[in-house]
Amino acid sequence: MNVNETAIRLVPTLKCNNRKRSLAFFTENLGMTLLLEESAWSLLGDKSKCEKLTLEESPANRTRQVNGLKKLAKLVLKVANPEEIESLLARGASYTKLYHGEAGYAFESLSPEGDCILLHAEEQLANLVEVNADNFHLQADFTGLTTFEVEQVVLHVPDKTASQAFYDQFFAGSDQLAFVEASGADLELPTEVTWDLSQLKFVLQDLDVAAIKAVLPQAFVPKNEKFVSVLDPSKIELWFEA
Repeated sequence: MNVNETAIRLVPTLKCNNRKRSLAFFTENLGMTLLLEESAWSLLGDKSKCEKLTLEESPANRTRQVNGLKKLAKLVLKVANPEEIESLLARGASYTKLYHGEAGYAFESLSPEGDCILLHAEEQLANLVEVNADNFHLQADFTGLTTFEVEQVVLHVPDKTASQAFYDQFFAGSDQLAFVEASGADLELPTEVTWDLSQLKFVLQDLDVAAIKAVLPQAFVPKNEKFVSVLDPSKIELWFEA
């Protein structure tokens, strides 16, 4: 069973302390569109109105800052129109690193919770070269990103071999997940403890519950069989739905 063959998109969920501050970063700095707010969750996407990223607000009386490295090493977002990245920069987007490639500008930025996010439009990340600030052009009609996708989620993991073997059971051959072996006090804590990546949602064309349970027998399936949920070796929740 390989959900990579029927996957439509991968949607990460990030826990945050202050929803207002985090939403300002993702909508103003990264150009995302707020699609829906419901209870503690904020669904973000682009002009297609498809959910691409979820924020889950969890205040400081229940959750804390990560000690050491975060489970999320980097979130790589690929934008269809590179001119929109330049428009974000022209509008004053903050960044920690600025790049230029064959398609145009790219930049890395840190969210209020310290999540590293790379926004680019290249066919190959190797095309990116770090550059200094320049005079950026702002599109006259720019209102945010028209189309972007979660190209890759890079995870800090205590045991790269074990994590790779776990995901290869159902997501083999995909470049959407990458693993960096690392040490950190909070890398194996339950996700409700810290502001970090808490869930990876696999949106599929078809949900084959029996096939998923065959390779992940520990997974939870509700009576209506509308989703499947399981924890990975780093205690990140994996959610499968169609």
